[in-house]
Amino acid sequence: MLNHSPLLGALAAAFGVVFVLSGASTDMAQSGRRVRKSTVPISTPEPTPAPTPNAASEKPKPRLTFLAGLDRYDGFSNIPLWAYEGVLRSLTGRLSDAPSVNVGGTQSEMSRSNAIQKAKAEKEAYVVWLQLRADTMNSNTRNTGNLDNFIIEYWVFAPTTAKVTTFGRTYTQSQRNRGILSPRTSGIYGDRYLILAAQEAADRILAHFQIQTPPDKLP
Repeated sequence: MLNHSPLLGALAAAFGVVFVLSGASTDMAQSGRRVRKSTVPISTPEPTPAPTPNAASEKPKPRLTFLAGLDRYDGFSNIPLWAYEGVLRSLTGRLSDAPSVNVGGTQSEMSRSNAIQKAKAEKEAYVVWLQLRADTMNSNTRNTGNLDNFIIEYWVFAPTTAKVTTFGRTYTQSQRNRGILSPRTSGIYGDRYLILAAQEAADRILAHFQIQTPPDKLP
């Protein structure tokens, strides 16, 4: 029994070494499989190109640009505020109805000198300068103080030079003489005849530049 003990011990030790080495190889193989990464490439979708805008649907560039301002007539300061606002809004609205016209801005307080300076500073825009006053030559205004009879005076200054390209005046009384009968509509747009007189001034300005006037829009 004692003579065989060293041999048995050596065999047991050798078997243990083999068992440990076998387990280590298995762990290393499993560990290698866990860290292995896929080599399959991932495709990236290409961005969808933006649609090309249709040239026919784009708004054409305006042929003319106007800036408009109005000066109050000092001799008749009792003209109501709605009358000034109505003239400026109606005239610029009528100009804007023409597809080839752009109204770049308005100014309710603009003197003639300011209008000239603004025109000289512009490279493309024409400056429309307006004055509103009572028609003192009308017998109704002269005798009764009726302020329903107005005169709209307009001047158009060219850009850079401030040269007067066209000017004129329209009358509310002429709208009455045309037989356009409608009730008075007070408010921000003022009197019906005043609106028509302002639109007539806009039509004359457009006609000077050979721009077709838009269809009539009665307020």
